[in-house]
Amino acid sequence: MNPTSQHLQHDEQRNNRRQRRVLIIRNWLNGIFIVLSLLSIIGVLYFKAGELGLLVSYGIAVIAVLIKMVEAMFRMPGIFNKL
Repeated sequence: MNPTSQHLQHDEQRNNRRQRRVLIIRNWLNGIFIVLSLLSIIGVLYFKAGELGLLVSYGIAVIAVLIKMVEAMFRMPGIFNKL
């Protein structure tokens, strides 16, 4: 194996590890998003207008959307090259 081939193989392994790590982070973010979304939906259905719980449920929903937006950024090709 020549040095160029070894270098390319090393780059490919590093890229695979990076993609795996990003996938794990995305999966965790999606899981958190799902749980928060379910909590906010249950809160909106449970609490009546004017109750503090309804406001908290809306806040949880906003946090869930923000987490989903971060997860969506991980799907953008080349995002880490631009940061």
